[in-house]
Amino acid sequence: MLKHIWYHLFKAYVSIGLFFFFKKIKIYNQNHVPEKGAILLVSNHKNALLDPLIIATIMKRNLYFLARASAFKIKPVHWFLSSLNMIPIYRIRDGKDSIVKNEEVFNKCSEILNHDQALLIFPEGSHFIKRSVQPLKKGFARIAFGTLEKHPDLQLQILPVGINYNNQTLFAESTSIYFGEPFLVNDFYNKKRLNNSIENLKTEVFKRLKKLTTHIEEKNYDTTIEQLSNVDFLQAKKVNALIKELPISKPDNLIKRTPSLAWKTIKSIVAINSFIPLLIYKYFVPKIKEIEFISTAKFGIGITAFPLFLGLQSLLINYFFGGVFTLIYLTTSIFFVLIAAKTK
Repeated sequence: MLKHIWYHLFKAYVSIGLFFFFKKIKIYNQNHVPEKGAILLVSNHKNALLDPLIIATIMKRNLYFLARASAFKIKPVHWFLSSLNMIPIYRIRDGKDSIVKNEEVFNKCSEILNHDQALLIFPEGSHFIKRSVQPLKKGFARIAFGTLEKHPDLQLQILPVGINYNNQTLFAESTSIYFGEPFLVNDFYNKKRLNNSIENLKTEVFKRLKKLTTHIEEKNYDTTIEQLSNVDFLQAKKVNALIKELPISKPDNLIKRTPSLAWKTIKSIVAINSFIPLLIYKYFVPKIKEIEFISTAKFGIGITAFPLFLGLQSLLINYFFGGVFTLIYLTTSIFFVLIAAKTK
């Protein structure tokens, strides 16, 4: 009960943080999400921890999700992530015991699904900043078919999810989430031809994910990105259609606007007011080895250091100038952050 309350309190807090971090979060076909029953959500992976956080906050149902085991090494962090329904998944690089540990993880996932819960997995196996769906690993298929082997009467659905960003490393950008149509894993499961079943399921999910997010083939990647230039990548289906017709001029409704001078001025005001959190971020920037973690670092500092120092600054203003000035300062600070996030 306490874990359930904690999960929803943290979910609400993260939702507020995402509201101030992104200009827009557009959701398409949310009616495709089954209201009950076992669901295995499979999504492309572009933006480290922000991807699962966004999906979790827009889901009405409680969501369990797999995360790389390396994030669980520190005990307090392990407790924190586990309290939010995160489950460590191990890779070969995590050591020779990773396969054995993953068997335990797969069994846990099977029990979650058998209790008609929702589980999120990123079948590409890691995050990739490129605008394409990477070849899928077989882990999600093993979980799905392993669950059906243990619980043959279970009706297990897969729900494809496509995540799209205009620019996943910057503040005040937008993201779009496309929910595909769910389909039954049971229709792909053949115990006697398991390897074929796995390949068929991987092919089906790969095909569906390519329709829900921008997919550029590797052989033409650099040329295509250059031709698309500043296209609005949130409209995945239109961008994919455009890719097939390149080189052509870009439709007006797909061109992304550039930030105005007024927005840059507002951002500078926010930066001055938040100089200590920004110094903390700049300290951590050189330590970020993967570009996909940049937004996660910004967001993490934004929902921790920013409110902390805003509160401390407010206490100082209250001490020297009184409650009226403190209220004006707090209101103005929040207003400018909101304007910076929403008017880029």
